[in-house]
Amino acid sequence: MKRCPQCNRTYTDDALSFCLDDGSPLVSANAPSSFDPSATVQYPQSRETTPQPTIAYGPGQMPPSSTPPPQWSPMPPIAPQKRSVWPWILGIGAVLVFMGIGALILIIALASMSNNNNNSNANSNANANGRSANRNGNTNANANTRSTLSSYTDDFSTENWYSGTSSFGRSWYDDDEFHMHSTKTGYIVLYAPNRKDYYDENSTVRITTRSVDGEAPNSGYGLLVHGEKTDTSFQDIGFLIKNGDNPQYSIVQHKASSESKIVNWTPSSVIRTGTTPNQLEVRIHDRRLDFYINGQFVTSITDTENLQNGRVGLYSSDTTEVAFDDLEISR
Repeated sequence: MKRCPQCNRTYTDDALSFCLDDGSPLVSANAPSSFDPSATVQYPQSRETTPQPTIAYGPGQMPPSSTPPPQWSPMPPIAPQKRSVWPWILGIGAVLVFMGIGALILIIALASMSNNNNNSNANSNANANGRSANRNGNTNANANTRSTLSSYTDDFSTENWYSGTSSFGRSWYDDDEFHMHSTKTGYIVLYAPNRKDYYDENSTVRITTRSVDGEAPNSGYGLLVHGEKTDTSFQDIGFLIKNGDNPQYSIVQHKASSESKIVNWTPSSVIRTGTTPNQLEVRIHDRRLDFYINGQFVTSITDTENLQNGRVGLYSSDTTEVAFDDLEISR
């Protein structure tokens, strides 16, 4: 026996999955209710401060210059026949002193001019390099900021998604992967937390998925986009694969909680079989959706329902266990 969790109406037909009055998914009359925890992710911010280099300039030292004091000695009586040589010695010494002082002044002047030119060139180069670095830095910073702000990655190391058991299936975290399987006769649809990071308007959505035991669920498994859920129904577009001996993909649409095929099961050699992971990718451009498997384009569709926005989601069917990892949403 099943019952509706909204109106509490009961049904004896176990084949029914949704309430006939309000469309809510039916649960077993004896099954415990499940809840949808919401986790909050905190993003640590690192701050790196690089100290500015400090340059110490030591004062230049100039060798002291001194003029040896003249030495005096008693003069012998001047003979009228001889002339004194001291005026010549003093004159030559004075000339040498003045020449030394002039040479020292010239050296200091040349050194000062050279330093001024070097400082001027260094300042010019520093200013030019600084302006170039600022332009490049601003460009790179803006590019990195745009890249950071326009993409979101969930590697399933933090438990943000709903995990638990219901009459429709089970979902849980294991070894930084998100695992799912459905009941034996149906499929399970699970949407991401209701946060702006998981909305997919005009974005590229990628995820890696694998069959844990290598078996292929009869109704496939894969990625959902444009997911919207109300109290009575849900809608989305699904990109599903089968990884068996005859690998195939299909595109489905859920509307008013009912599944229909947009692209029937189509064989594809780019799908990896067994337990090898496959990457599914949907590139959304307004109402156009392009589908890729392992980087290879496989098909395109036009969103005739004009959904264009919604959350990403996951899909699994039958009791085959599948795992998901490395969800990326780039805008």
